[in-house]
Amino acid sequence: MKKRAYLKDNWRLVLLWLLTAGLTELVMYFFQVQAELMILTLGIWLLGLVGTLSWDYMRKNRFYREMEEKMGNLEEKYLIQEMIKKPEFLEGRILYNTVEQMGKAMSDQIFEQQRRNNAFKQYVETWIHEVKLPIASMRLLLHKDRGETSRVMKEQVSRIDSYVEQVLYYLRSQVPEKDYVIREYSLKAVTDQAISRNRDSLILNHIRIIQETEDIPVLTDEKWLSFILGQLLSNSVKYKREEEACIRIRSSRTSRGTLLSVWDNGMGIQKADLPRIFEHSFTGENGRRGQSSTGMGLYLCKKLCHRLGHRIWAESEKGVYTEIFIEFGQDKHTEMA
Repeated sequence: MKKRAYLKDNWRLVLLWLLTAGLTELVMYFFQVQAELMILTLGIWLLGLVGTLSWDYMRKNRFYREMEEKMGNLEEKYLIQEMIKKPEFLEGRILYNTVEQMGKAMSDQIFEQQRRNNAFKQYVETWIHEVKLPIASMRLLLHKDRGETSRVMKEQVSRIDSYVEQVLYYLRSQVPEKDYVIREYSLKAVTDQAISRNRDSLILNHIRIIQETEDIPVLTDEKWLSFILGQLLSNSVKYKREEEACIRIRSSRTSRGTLLSVWDNGMGIQKADLPRIFEHSFTGENGRRGQSSTGMGLYLCKKLCHRLGHRIWAESEKGVYTEIFIEFGQDKHTEMA
C-alpha cells in the first residue's frame, strides 16, 4: 500500500482534522489566548494528526503488503485466508472474515461438484460396460462368417468399440488409481495383442503389417499400453495411403531404456500441425479435410503415457510417413523366456 494512495483515501479525515484545528485556533484567538499557547496547541494538533495517520498506515500496510506478497506467490489463490493472520484493525477483520466465509462456501461448492462428477463418472463407466456386452455379442455373431460384408461389419463394430474405449480410458486417465497397475510385460506379447484386436480393420483396408518387436520385458500396464497401441494403429488405418499401405512396428534398446515405434507410410502430418497433435481435441489439416476425427486419440495416448512414466513423441513428413515413438525407460535388458 503506497503512502500517496493511503493519504488520498483519507483526505476527508485529514481535512476534517485541520478544520477542527483551525476552529480551535479561531476560538482561542477570540478569547485572546496568548500567541505562544495557540502555536503550541496547533503543533500538538498536527503532531497528533501525523502520529495517528502514521500508526494507522503502518499496521494496515503490514497486513495488506503481506497479503499481496502471499497472493503473488500462491498458485491456488483461494488459499490466501489460510496464509495470513487475522489483523487487529476493524476493516481488516471484516475483510478476513468475508474471505473466510467465501472460502468455506467455495469448498462446499467444490465438494458438491466433485460428488456430482463422481456420480456421473460412475454412471458413464457402468454404461460403457453395459454397451460393451452387445458389442461383444455382435462380434461373436460375425465370427464364423468370413465374407466381405461380414468383415466390413466387423470393422465397424471395432470402430464403435474403439470409440467406447476412448471414453472409458478418458475417465480412467482422470482417476488412474482405479485401474492402474505397473508390472513387467513382454513388449512383443502386448504388441501382438493390439495387432490381433485390429486384424479385421487391417485386412479390410489391405494394410501390410511388419512386426519387428523383440521379446523385451518392459514395466507398464498391459491394458493401457494395448489401448495406446490400438489408437496408434487406428490412426494409421484412418490416414493410410491408397496403395501399398504399410505399418511397421519395431523395438530397440537405447542407453535410456526400450524404444517402441509405430511407423506408417500414410498421409503424414503437416509440419505446422506436428507440435500440436497431442493436444486435446486437435484435429489438424487431415481432420479438416474430411477425415472423421475427434482429436482425442493421441491426446489420450500422451496422457496415459505420462501416467505410466513413458515418453511419447512423433516424427512425420507430409505425404511420406508418420512415426510415433514410445520410450519405456530403463528395464532389465533381459529376454523373457
